[in-house]
Amino acid sequence: MATLAKLAAILLVISAWGALQYTLPEFSGTPNESAAYENNSSTKTKVELAFSYEQESNPKEEVVVDDFQQVKKGSFFFKHNEQDQAQWRLSPLLNTDLKLNVSGLVARAKLTQTFSNDSTEWLNGIYVFPLPENAAVDHLEMRIGDRVIKGQIHTKSKARKIYQRAKNEGKKASLLEQQKPNLFVNSVTNIGPGESIEVSIEYQQPVQFDDGQFSLRFPMTVTPRYMPADYRPVHTGEDGWNTQQKESIASTATEFSAIYDEGNSNQVSISAHIDAGLPLAAISSEFHQIQTRSLAEGVYAIKLEDQAIANKDFVLSWKVSADNVPQAAHFQQTIGEHKYGLIMLVPPKFEQVEQQLARQLTFILDTSGSMAGEPLRQAKLALQYAIEQLTEQDHFNVIEFNSDARAIWSFSRSANSENKQSAKEFIHGLESNGGTNMLSALNLAMGSDSDSAETLVTQVIFITDGSVANDTELMAYIKNRLGNKRLFTVGIGAAPNGYFMQEAARVGRGTFTFIGSVNAVEEKMYTLFNKIRHPVLTDLTADFAEDVEYYPSVIPDLYLGEPLLLSYRTTEKLDKLFVSGSTSEENWAVELDARVAGEKNGLDVLWARRKIAQLSRDRLTHYDAHTLNKQIEQLALEHHLVSEFTSLVAVDVTPTALSESKDGQVPNHRPLPENGQALVGKLPKTATSAPMHLLLSFLLTGAALCFYTRLNPVR
Repeated sequence: MATLAKLAAILLVISAWGALQYTLPEFSGTPNESAAYENNSSTKTKVELAFSYEQESNPKEEVVVDDFQQVKKGSFFFKHNEQDQAQWRLSPLLNTDLKLNVSGLVARAKLTQTFSNDSTEWLNGIYVFPLPENAAVDHLEMRIGDRVIKGQIHTKSKARKIYQRAKNEGKKASLLEQQKPNLFVNSVTNIGPGESIEVSIEYQQPVQFDDGQFSLRFPMTVTPRYMPADYRPVHTGEDGWNTQQKESIASTATEFSAIYDEGNSNQVSISAHIDAGLPLAAISSEFHQIQTRSLAEGVYAIKLEDQAIANKDFVLSWKVSADNVPQAAHFQQTIGEHKYGLIMLVPPKFEQVEQQLARQLTFILDTSGSMAGEPLRQAKLALQYAIEQLTEQDHFNVIEFNSDARAIWSFSRSANSENKQSAKEFIHGLESNGGTNMLSALNLAMGSDSDSAETLVTQVIFITDGSVANDTELMAYIKNRLGNKRLFTVGIGAAPNGYFMQEAARVGRGTFTFIGSVNAVEEKMYTLFNKIRHPVLTDLTADFAEDVEYYPSVIPDLYLGEPLLLSYRTTEKLDKLFVSGSTSEENWAVELDARVAGEKNGLDVLWARRKIAQLSRDRLTHYDAHTLNKQIEQLALEHHLVSEFTSLVAVDVTPTALSESKDGQVPNHRPLPENGQALVGKLPKTATSAPMHLLLSFLLTGAALCFYTRLNPVR
């Protein structure tokens, strides 16, 4: 019996040790890393997780992710553990509110986000969010209770130091930085348990006008960016300046898991006030239901019928009646000695000739993993429609790409019925997979000319969601290699990379078309082909007859129905604007009386933003990038703008944090497929067999105790 008692005691000790082992944090790494973790664990607080990623009705389900860039849902991600390879847990983003105020050709937007800490610890959060690619961000405001703290502009390195100092001192602070011209990062520090902080940013952008219709697009989610394996990134230091290229990095996989629930997570309220200055025939939203109320002639109030989940872009359009389509517009603002202005000039419609010019078209179709499902279906429909519009005097080729690229033929062929049918069958069999290696497709497109290419008008139609991270490299390639070709980009899906698509088309002297719904494919592709088959205005120049600095300084080609839009600054009073160019058949010129202008605010900000965009384009091929970078930095500081070298920071002067704050991330929703189904992929594997082993350990412990008590009854 004594032997059995000893055996029971040993079993009890082993079971207790097993239970203890499985309650400790699991760590897999080198012995040195493990030792460092154990040394720090006594001073760190372990974060307990209790939340649901899928549905509000199951709040205790735990989901942990390794990288907020790979799973984007509009809520905070707080740190799950204190290891170097941190994981993140979900916490609600209470509200996002967008207010748009449109006056003529200028839109002012205020985006307000309320961040909430639902834990028992002091926390820091990071929210990554998209904005329109031409947005000029100039205002940051943080509200804590009744206190309002306004942001100040500084160089990126100085702003980071101010934010870090506030963070270390336990003060609330917000830091707004630009990651890309259409992607921003908002860091918020020292949010107390159960506390909410309201952060507002403001920006301006020009309204788009095309063929009698005005429009604005507000991006509400970010398509994952793919990084080619052989891409050598340019590293950025704390001062914001680019330094020497160093090492190659591995490709970024586009595998992810995103569940589209109808709960309260990251709901967005949107309202707009439009003062068009012209009678309107219609107001519409392409992807959301809206309510419209007329306030006066040309003045309207618009709001969403219901709050929207941030998983697809918001597009608002308003169309003027046929009798009121503007042919020109001029707005001006005076600040000190400078006069800022915005001019829109719509060229007249040229006579459409029956005999169209013979063209060579190269169609590039993105079949990467990010195009899976509805985006690829839309893209195939768009491409098949485009091929159907070709005539036998046209030549064409089709290139599909993902991790690699392949063309249906070695060289372009005549668009006869046989070749068009072969192309349609090729397109029908395409499937999505792999990465987004656009450079391979562009390389192939540059060398697929037919023997008669020199006598043809050459055009490249690029159909993609633009989900790439090496966009600067691609735009430099386009600018250097395109030659006499024209590049037209077609953005597919709920949230294409608008910055890359717009800039690639501008550098390629073409246009950008956004198709967000399968129902719009035929209409949008018809409009695109109607443009590119008719004469264009090239070699455009503007002459103000005064010392005027205007942007874009290199005016792009204009196509049917497109206006010329110029932002300018001058110290002199303008008299006339003279614009000239040429079509395929004749020279063209027009004169605008610039002495009369409507008064509008914010034109200085738009001018500065457009100058920064032009300097960034010039940098693609400029030998002295450092000089251009410095000009961008000084211009952004002068006009209080967020740029790649400047940031806005707001700091509360009162320390409030009672303990060290933990870090977290706030990702976005994934773009919503049109059929509303979840995008299914790979989620980081974080679950272990610890719960099973823990239960087994406790059962063994209980069994050992019972056995020991029976052998040694209390007397």
